[in-house]
Amino acid sequence: MKTPVLGAGGVLFDPEGKVLLIRDRQGYWCFPKGHLDEGERLEQAALREVEEETGIQGRVKQALSVTRYQNNKGIPREIHWFLMEGQGSLRLEKGLQGAGFFDPAEARRLLAFPEDVRLLDEALRHIQGRNFDID
Repeated sequence: MKTPVLGAGGVLFDPEGKVLLIRDRQGYWCFPKGHLDEGERLEQAALREVEEETGIQGRVKQALSVTRYQNNKGIPREIHWFLMEGQGSLRLEKGLQGAGFFDPAEARRLLAFPEDVRLLDEALRHIQGRNFDID
């Protein structure tokens, strides 16, 4: 049995409830998610990933549940989700072309990879009916 690959995902919203997406140099829109560095907690990984990619300094507002699945190469994945809030000007790390906040339905339509669509749907399912306004 293969050991699941751990990752941390941040569901980051702007004050109007729009979800953050990033676009790489090939023009693909992606949903932010990250992998653990050695000795790093899941919450830290999620916050680090978002800040490195976009410049937004966030904080974990609420831990959500876990998604377990196999990726298209058959590798087990385990994503720990966190509802996050943050503020700051969007800036991009090297290798990224764009970043922005989109209404959840539009974000789902923009995502280029089926895996990202599925993960975004899963993340949004966790937070249905919750208040995610940034205070």
